[in-house]
Amino acid sequence: MNQQRWDFVVVTGRDRLRQLAKVWRGGRHVADSAATIALVTPETDDPDARESIGFDLGQAAMSMQVAAADLGIGSGHSAVRDKDLCRRLLKYPKDRTCDYLIVLGYPAEGPLRPLERHKRRPREDVAHFGRW
Repeated sequence: MNQQRWDFVVVTGRDRLRQLAKVWRGGRHVADSAATIALVTPETDDPDARESIGFDLGQAAMSMQVAAADLGIGSGHSAVRDKDLCRRLLKYPKDRTCDYLIVLGYPAEGPLRPLERHKRRPREDVAHFGRW
């Protein structure tokens, strides 16, 4: 339905990234990133809307990470625990919330390259056809 119930706040300033890293206890990768994108969505008490927004946001986040990888840029994610601090730093409206951050930067060893050996479970272990 293409509702696009999201806004993105791109943070690149080093001081601001250091402050943003404090919204999650494991946020050091935010402080050291080249850029971090805050994924901001409408607040809602409706469980159906919340589920739909979460699904759409996951697709948007994955699209950002795939596009970054195509450019040789590494990415990661972080949750937002301190929502009040996040709102104060990024100044989004009170009817919005931020649950996730996407962290971007070039890996220390150079731009990403296609994986030669991945650590994924074999397809036959995860894909079930017709039934489990």
